[in-house]
Amino acid sequence: MRPLYVLPIIAAVLLSGECRVLRSLSSDSDDKEIETNCLDKDVDAYLDKVLERARKELPDPMRLPPRSTIVELHEGILWGMSTLERSGPSKVTCENSTVTISGKLTVEELKGRYTWKKERKNQDAKEGYIVFISDDFEADVEIVIERQEGEETHPRLTRFEIKKFKKARIEMTGGFLPWLLGEMGTLISGIFQRAIGWAVQDPLKEALERQMREISLD
Repeated sequence: MRPLYVLPIIAAVLLSGECRVLRSLSSDSDDKEIETNCLDKDVDAYLDKVLERARKELPDPMRLPPRSTIVELHEGILWGMSTLERSGPSKVTCENSTVTISGKLTVEELKGRYTWKKERKNQDAKEGYIVFISDDFEADVEIVIERQEGEETHPRLTRFEIKKFKKARIEMTGGFLPWLLGEMGTLISGIFQRAIGWAVQDPLKEALERQMREISLD
């Protein structure tokens, strides 16, 4: 009968240990709690100032790289990056000593144009324009500040990503078979998106980084 008296003691010991583990896990979780709006500075005004200077570095219009599909696309031009601006309020989160500022960028309207050319056997080549128009361009930015011994490091860009712009209109001139635009609409939209991403991503990212190095977050 003696073992029966031991079982409650073992259970109590195990339960006590489990509680300590749970308290420890809870404590660890509290240490890593993420706060919001924990930076007493006007991050929107800072981002606006960075964008104001960065967009002056970008040519408008910009050149787009040539592309080849069932027609040859050349003399590509992009308009609209001079209207780059912040879209909505930025979000600030703090985790331990790291402050992260997340925001979205947009433009009023992004418009691209290629000259297309189609060679034909025993006939003159056909030529015209293909125009891409989008009003839902969006890019994500992420800026990080580290807090060290009561001081804050200079803001640095840790993420810049252009999102796909879905609501695009495609227009075509040159009298090249009316049904072709419908057949090629999705293909051409994808070509424009990749070309614009290639042309804009690195120059804009570098312009933002340069301005962030020069502008302080007061």
